Amino acid sequence: MQILPINNGTRLNQQIQGGNTPRRSAFYETNKFASPKPIHIIQKTSTDDKNIVTSMKNNHAMHMAARLAFITSLTLLLVKFGAYFLTDSKAVLSDAIESIINVVTAAFLMFSISVSSKPVDENHPYGHGKIESFSAGLEGGLIIIAAVVIFVEAVPAFFTPQPPRNLGAGLFILAGAGAVNLAVGAYLMHAGRKYKSEALGADGRHLLTDFYTSAGVIIGLLLYHLAGFPWIDPLVACLVALNILIPGIKLTANSFKNLMNEADPELLERIVQGLNTIRKPGWLYPHKLRALRSGRYHHVDLHISLPHYWTLTQVHEAEQEITQALLDALGEEGDIMIHVDPCEPPYCPVCEVDDCSKRNSGFICAPNWSVKEVISARATDTTASLPP
Repeated sequence: MQILPINNGTRLNQQIQGGNTPRRSAFYETNKFASPKPIHIIQKTSTDDKNIVTSMKNNHAMHMAARLAFITSLTLLLVKFGAYFLTDSKAVLSDAIESIINVVTAAFLMFSISVSSKPVDENHPYGHGKIESFSAGLEGGLIIIAAVVIFVEAVPAFFTPQPPRNLGAGLFILAGAGAVNLAVGAYLMHAGRKYKSEALGADGRHLLTDFYTSAGVIIGLLLYHLAGFPWIDPLVACLVALNILIPGIKLTANSFKNLMNEADPELLERIVQGLNTIRKPGWLYPHKLRALRSGRYHHVDLHISLPHYWTLTQVHEAEQEITQALLDALGEEGDIMIHVDPCEPPYCPVCEVDDCSKRNSGFICAPNWSVKEVISARATDTTASLPP
């Protein structure tokens, strides 16, 4: 086999599909101005058969959870409006209005889960997962609107209060609806964490908020039944509006953060821990780490320095180990892009390679990498990371 030289700026793409072989792309560039050594940029995607099967199972489970959320929200909407017409209570009306938002967001949840589960394509090289952040933001915005509507309905009732009626039946209906919301909301929260779905988690939090709303309404109506003050009913409605307004603002703010690809400290910490776990002699100064999440899909871009005299085979073996460590740290599907830089003389004090003929200073120690160091630009002053 003859290996042909690749001119500066030329990219070699190789894709292997079929069997149990993961798909890989490799890019090689030579920068004649910076260094006579090649710079290797190697990408690996976790798309083997096992991951594909797991992804299909996860997608099916997420679709089933979204359908459950929609059916539950639609049923409870009818139940709560029935309770409102039965009791004529502003507090119960506030709970029913929130259920309208549940139905709308659950319907969009099914759509967003369907879109986010689509594979990467030419028009969406980072996948379709960002629609889950949009779904969570939409849910937060609708919750804010619902809070405003509840305030508009409840405030005038302070001046013309009307006592609720049929409290016994209304309380019984709300208690049953609240129990259902608690169970389904807890399940959706669990599913959101398990399948790394922002949209499922947001809908689960909303249903749990709905449970707290129902509980507050029940307590308020019981207080009215005991004390007999008619202003308690609109007061509870206003407290319900305030209770859902705060989570709505938080959902919207978190959605904006994810859509703007704000750094995720927990994700970065897992990646750096994975690197520290499998580090080997010659692996120097990982830097310029960037990571983002698009639904369940992760994208990681990392630079690392290796001995400049290593062969392409040695560089490739190191890349394979680093990539697998990052995929294990993520625990999900993802793209890993590693850019390899040649080592420099200032790195010798932290380099553990014993038989290095190019060393110009002795080894001192190899401190653990920190998130702050790995996300920064490459350091040339090695004394910054050495212990005092």
